Parts: sequence; C-alpha cells; structure tokens
Amino acid sequence: MAVPDTHLRQIARWCEERIPEHLRDQVRVEYTVRGSNVTIVELRPPWREDFGPEWTRLSVAQLRHDGTCWRLYWPDRNTRWHLLPDVPAQTSPAALLDVIDEPDRAFW
Repeated sequence: MAVPDTHLRQIARWCEERIPEHLRDQVRVEYTVRGSNVTIVELRPPWREDFGPEWTRLSVAQLRHDGTCWRLYWPDRNTRWHLLPDVPAQTSPAALLDVIDEPDRAFW
C-alpha cells in the first residue's frame, strides 16, 4: 500500500525542520520509504578518511502505515523494530513525529 503524498510531505517538512540550515554540513535528518514503512534516519559526515565518502546513517524511528492508521516503532541495537505500545495509532503521522521529539523518549 502506498503512503499518501500529503503524509510524505508532512514527514519531509518535519525532517527539514529538525536541523538548522547552517548545521546541515554536520548532521541531517532524512527519511526513506519502503512499501508502507517510512524510516527516519540521522546522517553524519565521514569522520575518518579510510571509511570513505559516505555519510553514516543511523535509524531513529519507523512509521508504519496500514492503509488507515500510522504506528510508531523504535529500533533496538540490531535495528530490529519494536512497536511503542503506549503510543496509540494515528490517522496522520504528525502526532507520531511529535512523540519522536519528546525529551523523555530515547530516539535521539
């Protein structure tokens, strides 16, 4: 099932607003889409020349769309995804993006 374009625009705008423009050479927040899953990733520039020119990618959270509702997942150290049971499903990703920013959550 495809992710609605309006929801992707919300997620893109949220990612864009996370990092001030003058710091984007040091850190970025982006998203990837695979099927109906949207993964939020933090990117950092290469810190050692022998690691190559690719930015390091760290999965932060995953939003899953089932056709009507969105659910929020967190990654463990092996990047296995786990549902946040205390966060109810939402019809829009906006409320779940707010949860990612909550200071008592361990996303960042």
